[in-house]
Amino acid sequence: MKPSSLFRNDIQGLRGLAVLAVILFHYNADWLPGGFVGVDVFLVISGYLITGILLRKKNSPDFGIASTLKLFYLSRIKRIVPAYYVMLLLVSFASAVLFMSQDFSHYRKSLEDALLFMSNEYFSGFGDYFAPTADELPLLHTWSLAVEMQFYLFFPFVVLLVPLHWLKKLLPALLIIIIVITEYALRVKGDQQAVYYSLFARIPEFLAGATISLYGLEHRTKAKTANFLWLSGLLIIIASAAIINSALYFPGLLSLVPVIGACLLITNGHSSYSRFLSYSPLVWLGALSYSLYLWHWPVLAFLRYYTGAQNLSEQYTFVFIVTTLVLSIASYYIVEARFYRATKQTVIKKNRLSPKTVVLYGMVVIVAALLSELTTKLNDSLSPPELVVQNLRYADPSTICHGSMLNDCWKGDIDSSHKILVLGDSHAAMLNHFFDYLGKELDFKAKIITASSCVTIPGFDYERLPSWAQKPCLTQIEAAQKNLQEAELIFIAGMWSYQTQSENFKVALRNFFEAATNQGKEVYILPQIRQLAVSPMRARHFQTLGLPIKVEHTEAASIANAVIRDIAEDFDNVTYLDFSSNDLFSDAPFYQNNLIYFDEDHLNENGSKLYGKIARDTFYLLRRQDKI
Repeated sequence: MKPSSLFRNDIQGLRGLAVLAVILFHYNADWLPGGFVGVDVFLVISGYLITGILLRKKNSPDFGIASTLKLFYLSRIKRIVPAYYVMLLLVSFASAVLFMSQDFSHYRKSLEDALLFMSNEYFSGFGDYFAPTADELPLLHTWSLAVEMQFYLFFPFVVLLVPLHWLKKLLPALLIIIIVITEYALRVKGDQQAVYYSLFARIPEFLAGATISLYGLEHRTKAKTANFLWLSGLLIIIASAAIINSALYFPGLLSLVPVIGACLLITNGHSSYSRFLSYSPLVWLGALSYSLYLWHWPVLAFLRYYTGAQNLSEQYTFVFIVTTLVLSIASYYIVEARFYRATKQTVIKKNRLSPKTVVLYGMVVIVAALLSELTTKLNDSLSPPELVVQNLRYADPSTICHGSMLNDCWKGDIDSSHKILVLGDSHAAMLNHFFDYLGKELDFKAKIITASSCVTIPGFDYERLPSWAQKPCLTQIEAAQKNLQEAELIFIAGMWSYQTQSENFKVALRNFFEAATNQGKEVYILPQIRQLAVSPMRARHFQTLGLPIKVEHTEAASIANAVIRDIAEDFDNVTYLDFSSNDLFSDAPFYQNNLIYFDEDHLNENGSKLYGKIARDTFYLLRRQDKI
């Protein structure tokens, strides 16, 4: 058996196609839902090439296990580590500057695992409500490099130590066994996230490529057959990228589809059609593929973190393309290629590392060891001053009836005989200072009864709430019902963009309005405030850094407000109050350079009071009409 040649232009072009698929998927998954299979193509290529390298050494007359392993691991280190660690270095300093301290703490944990090529383990169990979203984690893409390096730790020993005739039986058998176990873990145990990031589930992809080298399957087909199989392989990969999506069980059995496509392209490289993959632009992209993979994701993550938008505007798309290309080209020509050339001739001298190489790798180790601490200190030094507690909440939880009844729940002028009842979810709880201010100004008091994610009206479909929220919801609905009998004036507020997604809620709301109308009660609906696309704390951080920041708002609140307004118009005694004709939210989350939001959806205490001031005229009219 003659193992494959070490370099093929068509394989380099295949790398270029694979990295383009991954980048398109990461940029906009709607464009190429299965673009992530580009990673699987990379792993097939990797298994094919490293097995070919190891078999050449194993079949050479001067073969020695120790020397072969030494050369293999040094070649992998110099191929992967320098550019990887440069990326970690620059991304870490960028994260230290751009990230808020809480978000940077999550980044730091991923960095510590990424430095050891263990980030796949970190991301397999990642899930934190208070952490940045997955699309904003700059090192998420390092999971596949971690898988590759982990595979290299044991696979060379298998190839070099197991006799060839046993190896030919072992690798295909392992491929099948692992696929079966992975399918079981996906479909029966439901460990989709853990399986996706695991080395175990990706081993079959390496083994598929390894089997091609092991059996010497290249160039065995005739020209016409090779053309047919090559085209079939290309179509299979294209179809995989277009049809497979992240909602399906993957990897496992489904991963064999793009894997087979990649194997067909590799084994039929003598096809006349393979020249397509050997075109200079694709080969050049293939050469850049490692650097492109390293840099495209952090650039995307930072842009999404800064803008708060999953889909980038044309302006930021241009920034993404140019920045990724510049960093990738610099990484390839300054780090990858130069380091490879510098170490190729000097890495081994009389069976020992050259002094130059020792210094280079020593510097890498020192920087890696200090990186986490250095960037943490930088992040601490750039963090804005701590906010007073009033900016970090909408009310003191020990003084409001949110999730449980505390005292009498009155706000405003406690001695007034004019009473109103306020019901709703956290968007109503957010209005405690709003009603306290208005009540004291206009001589009325408001009893505010709320619960998280729960509009506290009879018939609310509490079953859709998380289990922790259901009991407080029912408690507050019961408390609200006890107060509804004597209440003549009711205000309701809620996160309508969430609540109106439920048809059952809309039915309950209509029933409530109808009952109130029949009983002669007046009901006023308060709109959902502007919903921000970026955390206000992030906006404050960027403002402190002197970065230009314009916080966009989503359309979700205005769309949901329209739905609520339409429902209210069907009832004579129900009024939708519109506070949109004011400038309080024109520069949200700031007002006159002061922070008025504490998260994307809720005002803080100061914002709630200001909101009360801009609503004063409306409430004054209601007071004059003796409706309050």
